[in-house]
Amino acid sequence: MEIRKEIESLAIWYIPGFIVAFIASSILSGSAREIIDFGEVTPATEIVLTTSIISLAGLIDNAVVAIWLYIQGKKEKGRPILWFLFGLVAHFYAALIYIGLRIYEEQKAHNKRLWRQPPE
Repeated sequence: MEIRKEIESLAIWYIPGFIVAFIASSILSGSAREIIDFGEVTPATEIVLTTSIISLAGLIDNAVVAIWLYIQGKKEKGRPILWFLFGLVAHFYAALIYIGLRIYEEQKAHNKRLWRQPPE
């Protein structure tokens, strides 16, 4: 497998996910602002409501990375659930660790093949 194509597939999924998260956050924040301006919530509720909306919108990005890692884990016949959970928690760090491990394993396999070849 080519790592570049795998990273491009992550970008293809991540960019729309980021846009959806941004739009959803803007819409929900606007709705929350209208509720707050109407005067039906306390200032403490305003803070909780706003941070909750931002946190939920941020989970969209994490979910995209987690799903991508799950798919990669299934392709590699590894532990897709573990990678999925790691992606939810660690986001891009999980993707970077996964890509780093893939590069390391491919380099290790390449070196092993080089040492097996008889000299000419």
